[in-house]
Amino acid sequence: MRQGLTRRAGSAVVLAALAASLLPAQAHADFGGDPGGGTPNPWSIESHVTLTMNQNGGEGSKHLVSAAGAWDPPACWYEPAYTAEGFDASFQALLQKLAGTSGGADAQKQYDKLKADGDFHRNEQGAWWGMVKSKKAWDLPSTTPCTQSPGIQWVPAGGPPPGLLPVTPQMLSKIAYGATKLPSPEVALSPSADRQTVNLPTFISFNRPLQPVSVTASLDYLGYSIAASTFAVPVSLEVDAGTDEASPRTCTYPFTASGGGYVVDSSSNGCNVTYQRSSRGGTFPLTGRVKWKVSWTASKDPRATPANPLPDGLTDAAPQAVVVREIQTVVTH
Repeated sequence: MRQGLTRRAGSAVVLAALAASLLPAQAHADFGGDPGGGTPNPWSIESHVTLTMNQNGGEGSKHLVSAAGAWDPPACWYEPAYTAEGFDASFQALLQKLAGTSGGADAQKQYDKLKADGDFHRNEQGAWWGMVKSKKAWDLPSTTPCTQSPGIQWVPAGGPPPGLLPVTPQMLSKIAYGATKLPSPEVALSPSADRQTVNLPTFISFNRPLQPVSVTASLDYLGYSIAASTFAVPVSLEVDAGTDEASPRTCTYPFTASGGGYVVDSSSNGCNVTYQRSSRGGTFPLTGRVKWKVSWTASKDPRATPANPLPDGLTDAAPQAVVVREIQTVVTH
């Protein structure tokens, strides 16, 4: 078995999927461990949540920064983990691992009990569910909802019982949000960055349109199927001249739709950065920041309705070293 959230299409979110206990709650053995890399333990539980990102968030993209501050995916949840046969096989692997240890005898008793009491629920409709925990959750107190009790639990077909904390579309939307990578904007200046002039406005545009970005997180395993998709659209660009010797120092421009993408052209805008003094042999660091409106749907279609709001996302353009010169004018009579 493999640790971590299953990766597809360049997804970047990795969740540790070791269960702290494969055994039911009454077992006494401590099966915690390092949720990071290394050799998988025979009792590890693999998350079957998959992530798919559209091509618009590809090479050169960076994880969005939430305008709402720190953003963490769900700390833990339960999801289908094993068929009856799969749990039996994994438990046998655990017994081999514990052979000759103090916990081996207790584990064998639990195995024998499950085998005698319905043979791991063979020939029944349902699945064994287990908890998936994020790496951060392993450091949380045991009093949080991420406590490992009741460990692995049989869930009949039809859905998990109350209190089990199953994975939900809303949880998946947060996972997809955390995996969203947005392209860095390529801001073009006119005049160019090395040819700025005192008291002349700096016009802003884009070398290429920004495209919407979507990410889908889905779980379709052992008869349980849910999904959530995020959809990010650029809405505004803020530029900062990098010095108080510009008036205005900052301007904010709305994006407009163009050919399936979104562009900015400030040539007809009333706000354009204007440097009032030269850079005197140095440069000014002009920067740009894009705000993205992010929403999610409870489906694999990011454009489906209804669209539910998520915190705005932010991406920064690379600073541009602006050289500002003065034009010397000679007046003759």
